[in-house]
Amino acid sequence: MGHATEIRVLVVDESAPSRAFIASTLEKGGYIVTSVASGEEAVHEVNAAPFDILVTDINLPGMSGLNLLKLLKDSFPDLEVVIVTSNASSFTAIKALRLGAYDFIIKPVDDPAILTNIVGRAVEKQALTRENRRLMDDMKLKNRELHDALHLMKSANRLCTAISASLDAGEILKRLVEGAVEEVAAKKGYLLLLDRDGSYFSMKVSVGVSRTLAKGFRLRHDQGIAGLVVANNKPLRIDEEVPPPLTHRMLEEDPNGELFTTPGIITVPLQFKGRVAGVVTLSGRADGRSFTAAEIEFLTTLANHSAIALDTAGAFYKLKKGTS
Repeated sequence: MGHATEIRVLVVDESAPSRAFIASTLEKGGYIVTSVASGEEAVHEVNAAPFDILVTDINLPGMSGLNLLKLLKDSFPDLEVVIVTSNASSFTAIKALRLGAYDFIIKPVDDPAILTNIVGRAVEKQALTRENRRLMDDMKLKNRELHDALHLMKSANRLCTAISASLDAGEILKRLVEGAVEEVAAKKGYLLLLDRDGSYFSMKVSVGVSRTLAKGFRLRHDQGIAGLVVANNKPLRIDEEVPPPLTHRMLEEDPNGELFTTPGIITVPLQFKGRVAGVVTLSGRADGRSFTAAEIEFLTTLANHSAIALDTAGAFYKLKKGTS
């Protein structure tokens, strides 16, 4: 019998013949076996390299099998322990189970089938425990992501309401960028708009960017991350490692390394009256995390709502101008 994943077993027995029989039987079963004669040697082995299963005699020279069991289970709770005892009804066997031993084998250990069956079941229990823990971790992660998504949804509603309350284009764009930066705890955020003929980007609103850089910023429409997002008309996310094709574009937009802070960059298009008029970019996280898909959706929602607010502000301005 072989194992898809190598299972390492530590055998502890003072008796050389018994130790050799257990080790040989388990090796034939496909396990990787290390055997020692004392608890002290066992502790040294476990501290040097991880083991999955411990098969130990109760009666050992120096440190007893029970003390070895307690010590190793305290430090390595995933280690499954099989006890070898001369009396199944003895107090020590019962205590071993209470201390966390998986099962016990009665001496003499001379039946390969019994030994391999018990160790095999211990391996199955260990695998099930690890899978259950993985599933629980996945569930906790999904619950946390759901909680974060609901929080972002509420924040989006609040910020969209604030954006809609303004009829000033500059104020709308400011609330968009500042609100997004604050909500997702980004280090930097800025909004680039194309000029009237769509040739160049300029920076209209920024957070965490020097005033000098923002005022003098100028980027050709087909350059940088912004140019790519406008051309494709879809959001872009960059995590810790920047894909090689994007490195050149990042340098075009940020030659001095003042705009982009990793990990985490997201850029979404800002559409206005049927065309992409600019982009909104958030960069860097104080907690070192990358941005999530929910946060991209959040920023996209704000950008889309801002475009509607800008259209409303423009219509109001024209109406006001026409009646004045």
